[in-house]
Amino acid sequence: MMTGSMTIAAELLQITQPAVSRLVKDLEKELKFRLFRRDRNRLIPTQEGTTLFAEVDRYYFGIDRIAKIATELQTTRAGSLRIAAMGGLSLSCIPEAISRFREGRSAVNVTVESLNSVSILELVAGRHFDVGFAQVGGEFPGVDLKPLPPVEAVCVAPAEYDIATKPSIEIEDLKDLPFISLGKNSPFRLRVDQAFEVAGVSRQLLLETSLSASVIGLVASGLGVSIVDPFTAATFANGRFAIRPFSPRLTFDVSVITPSHFQNSKLCDEFSNIMRGLFRAMEASPVGA
Repeated sequence: MMTGSMTIAAELLQITQPAVSRLVKDLEKELKFRLFRRDRNRLIPTQEGTTLFAEVDRYYFGIDRIAKIATELQTTRAGSLRIAAMGGLSLSCIPEAISRFREGRSAVNVTVESLNSVSILELVAGRHFDVGFAQVGGEFPGVDLKPLPPVEAVCVAPAEYDIATKPSIEIEDLKDLPFISLGKNSPFRLRVDQAFEVAGVSRQLLLETSLSASVIGLVASGLGVSIVDPFTAATFANGRFAIRPFSPRLTFDVSVITPSHFQNSKLCDEFSNIMRGLFRAMEASPVGA
């Protein structure tokens, strides 16, 4: 059908021309209709032969497609990955991780949802997502937690503030300054508040927001100072605010969250490893240092 010639077909199949002729005759006998009519040295497909070939071709295309998908799944070039991440990460290092992840994996369908930590835990436990990234205090039923390398939080301050000229910022430097906090349901907010309480340093607590990116925007507008994760600070860095190391040391601790008693896909493991690499690089070269 593809060559119009038994001789050329024999060359492609690497068998003899009489063998091809015999196979065609045997098939026609089995089917009880002719597949070709002969016109000198050419084979002209019959209507029945053309119709049958279309079905056979569709079948082999499906088989080839299955084999291709299987190979892509083995080499993690196809499939899907559903990611849930807390707001600060979904606007900072998650996009960078996805960019690296999709190199050579353009056929992989990636879904990302920005959620709070409790929702991430619940939805990953219910297998609505393949993997989650969030700050977690303690264990949670239905999920496995693997901590990423801890990274140091940084202080952000408007460029016009005097403390913006300091190479690093101590907690006492923030005494009585307007402070922009994360929402009260943020585990990191609780640790920041505890650090100020232990140090006995007062702040003007006038503004709070649920997203680290919003904190950065408020700081850049000159409305106050804050302590944030280094990824968000680096992502939105500009000349309107300074990023400085902060003392006492506060770490931004994030865990990889996957469903318990469930075999993670290769895609899930590879994306988690990319995130681990980003955190490790940030740990080795802190922002603002």
